[in-house]
Amino acid sequence: MKTIKYNNIIYNILFIFFISFLLACSNDVQKEINEVESDEEETEEIIIDPAKAVHINAGSVVGQMYNFWSTRPMVNQTRFNSSSFVASVNEVKDYVESYNLVRVLGGRKDDLNTFYKGVDASGKIITDFSGLISSMRGFMQTGLKPRIVLDNVPWEMSGERIEDTYGNSKPANDYGIWRQYINAFLQTLINEFGMHEVKTWRFRVATEPNYTPSHWRGTRDEYFKHYDITVDEVLKVIPDAIIGPGNLLTENVAEWTTDIIDHCATGTNYATGETGTRMNFFCLSYYEKIDQNTVRFHEVVEPYRAKLNSYPQFSDIPFDIQEFGMLRDENSVRGISLNDATELGASWYATIADLAYQYRITEIYDWGQEVEGSDLRQARNNVTKMLQKMEGGNRVEAIDNVNGYNGVIPVVKGDVIYLLVYNHNTTRNSSSKQTLYPVINGGLVSGSTKWKMNEYTIDANHGVFMHELYKDVRAAGVGEKTNGRIYGNRPSDRFEDGWKDVLNANINKYQILAQLPQTTTNSIINTKDDKITLKVDLEAHSVKLIELRPY
Repeated sequence: MKTIKYNNIIYNILFIFFISFLLACSNDVQKEINEVESDEEETEEIIIDPAKAVHINAGSVVGQMYNFWSTRPMVNQTRFNSSSFVASVNEVKDYVESYNLVRVLGGRKDDLNTFYKGVDASGKIITDFSGLISSMRGFMQTGLKPRIVLDNVPWEMSGERIEDTYGNSKPANDYGIWRQYINAFLQTLINEFGMHEVKTWRFRVATEPNYTPSHWRGTRDEYFKHYDITVDEVLKVIPDAIIGPGNLLTENVAEWTTDIIDHCATGTNYATGETGTRMNFFCLSYYEKIDQNTVRFHEVVEPYRAKLNSYPQFSDIPFDIQEFGMLRDENSVRGISLNDATELGASWYATIADLAYQYRITEIYDWGQEVEGSDLRQARNNVTKMLQKMEGGNRVEAIDNVNGYNGVIPVVKGDVIYLLVYNHNTTRNSSSKQTLYPVINGGLVSGSTKWKMNEYTIDANHGVFMHELYKDVRAAGVGEKTNGRIYGNRPSDRFEDGWKDVLNANINKYQILAQLPQTTTNSIINTKDDKITLKVDLEAHSVKLIELRPY
């Protein structure tokens, strides 16, 4: 009996010790959990600079976050017959959906697309569209959508051959012959691919017709006549065709500006004698020049948007920029490159995206976001990746008094709030950093007191490989063309042939540097007074995507 009591005492002591041990362990584990959560939480009190605050109402929708970036121009269609073209298209299908095919009808300096073969004794045109069908069959294998530019008139239709900058820029001498040609061209496409398919393609009449003589060796009214007759013939073949005028040049050398909109709205149609002409879309060219130290978008686009808005039938038609890029570097050098491949090009592109949504630009045709000699993407493509994350969401109201080329594009997509925050300076060597303070309320914000934040960053040290490539090429002793364009998307503009060997030798390093990096992961943000307040520090040329999810 005494032994049993003794054993019970021992058991009780051991049991108490065991429970105490478990409780102690539990407290330690909870303490570690609390410490981890505390490390992730943003506890710093943010003091807002009112001049840099961006007030965002997550419950006030201002428009859709639509895709404007998925069409690219193509000048040489004979490449469609190459298996390498199909392979190259597969590499860009993540952001490309359509190709705009330029100078398809002939009249080219290289004498490609010579489908027109003259007329017979009865005045009927002779054509050979076998090359067209071969090329278009190759293109259609990609699964992408073609768009057709009805631009240069075949040489033989315009009399004496005068080679302007982009080939034949003269109108047809006989519009009866031109009508036959347009009709035969369209019928060939319909016979091969079917009316159901072809009527979904866009048709643009000419390229930069207000750029004389480089693209149009004729008067303004001669272009209006050319447009009216071409539209009339297209509609005879495809009654519900999607058709519009050529993309207008927006440089100082342009001969005329908004006149074509007035003509299509109230002018006398040269083909029908009636008032007005079909215009299903309207488009411009827009090129920036880094050496001008500005962003011209507002001054260029605003008059055209205002003119379209002045006619009810045109206020809501697609308004596109069908040529686009950074045409010159800071040294006034153009080269073959049509964009800047560094963080400067990225911050500019984010600025343009914000303005494009403000002015209801439907599409911006992109010459390409790849870098010559590889499948590597320039930094601007990382902005596209950010936009793709936001695509399909709702853009919401943002109000600020911030000066300069910086701001926020806020989007609500499902239960996620996205903020694309950017700071752009027009000079490459600028050191003007910026801090913005997004203050978010309304909508989803009232439903959660804690948010999980992820952040992605593009700046000189994130999402850019071009600086490293230049450093390596120079270290390898490759010849540098000091009068060549710098930091374009074609290194051959700046360096002698050896640059490609350096690129290939270091390709794995550049692939890593070119990726869009995540710079913050699952940081915990607390709401205060039903608001989310953030402090976003931005380098001189930088873009950040902030992703907020309820915790």
